[in-house]
Amino acid sequence: MKKLLPATSTLATLAAEINNAENFARDVLGNMTGHKGECQVRLALDTTAKSPDYRIEFFIYDDIDGEEVAFPQTAGIYRGRGHRAVPYDGKEHDRPWSRAAMRFAEVQQLIGKLMGDGKTRWKSA
Repeated sequence: MKKLLPATSTLATLAAEINNAENFARDVLGNMTGHKGECQVRLALDTTAKSPDYRIEFFIYDDIDGEEVAFPQTAGIYRGRGHRAVPYDGKEHDRPWSRAAMRFAEVQQLIGKLMGDGKTRWKSA
């Protein structure tokens, strides 16, 4: 059986391992647009750290005052290589997904950090 990534994996924790982490995070952020910043990304644990598959989740808010997130809803699942959406077949949702997630603003901040980190920015693919 293939070794899984840690359950706490995020783009930030895997940045040193992801091929060209800055560009990878930019592509992820591009797939997160359209949700007005109200979304997050989780990584598939049964994938490679060099180009992990991921899912984008948007937020469903509570009915009382609309301020607390009641639960995240999957908006799409993407292959880490090519950042293309995976057609829904039900099996993708059953994959092991990270417990940790990064919100839209956190991915933006990560990109800014990676831009200033020459080793990560210019890591060869």
